[in-house]
Parts: sequence; C-alpha cells; structure tokens
Amino acid sequence: MFFFLLSLLGPPCFEATGTIDGKFDCGYLVSVKLGSEILNGVLYHPDQPGSSMLTTQPCTAIIPYNPKPHRSGRRNRRRRGGDPSRPKPNRSGYNFFFAEKHSVLKSLYPDREREFTKMIGESWTNLSQEERMVYQNYGLKDKERYQREMNEYKERMKLRLPMEAKIAGY
Repeated sequence: MFFFLLSLLGPPCFEATGTIDGKFDCGYLVSVKLGSEILNGVLYHPDQPGSSMLTTQPCTAIIPYNPKPHRSGRRNRRRRGGDPSRPKPNRSGYNFFFAEKHSVLKSLYPDREREFTKMIGESWTNLSQEERMVYQNYGLKDKERYQREMNEYKERMKLRLPMEAKIAGY
C-alpha cells in the first residue's frame, strides 16, 4: 500500500493524505483523507489518445495491487492476541545482569544509549565465575518461577475448557 501527501496551492487550509488500495488497467482505486473526511474513489488514467482499440474497449480489468510492505527497523517479535494471563517467560542470568547494568549506564550516560549493549556484553564476558554465578542463580530461580506459574496456568486452562464446552452445549 502506498501513501501520498498532497499539498494544495494557495493558503494552507487543509492537507490531503491518501492510499492506493488497488490498481486496474486504466487507473487506481484510492482512499483520501481530506481534513477529517475519508473519501474513496478512482484515479482514472486512460492511455494516450490515438489508439482506436482502447477507445472502443472499456477499462474493466482489475489487477491486484499488493506492493511489498516496507520493513523498517526490527521485526516485532511479540505475540499478537496472546493470552494476557499467560506467565511471562523466564529470564536468563545475562538478562538480569543486562537490566541492572543498563539502568546504571542510562543514569550515567543518558546520550550514549546505543553503545550500552556492547559495553554490557564486554563486562559480562569479563565477569569472574563467582560474580557470574550470582546472576545465573537469579536466572535459575526465575526459571523455577516460570515453570511453577506455567503449570498453574495449564491447570486453569484445563478447568476452563470443560466449562466452555458446557456453555457452548447449552
């Protein structure tokens, strides 16, 4: 889907923004937002005059118009429409270390946030085994929490399914 912006000549009283919803052999199907109003219509663009065949045949063929979506930045990895009561996944020891160091670095260097990941990764590799075990233990405790909450969640879902079947059979 393409977006376009139209600025009208004269005093800037309103702005028009639009999308191309489809394409056919003589034009485009469009939606245009003019102020607070949304208008749907056709941009008709016949071929150049001089071809007698085109003037006798009407433009009726509709061609699907699906341009590739633009990917900007990272992919969204979050589940859409997931169950909000589902437990949050467990965090690793590195995740706990990262969160702790990130908050410290953010307060010390608020304008250098892009460099934090590299700095934190280097400090993780430079940790001694004893220091690293502290964070690994946090990760193990969180893994136990996740497994416990997941078991409870699955039990709740088992109880909920028969109740939904009874309601549907009512």
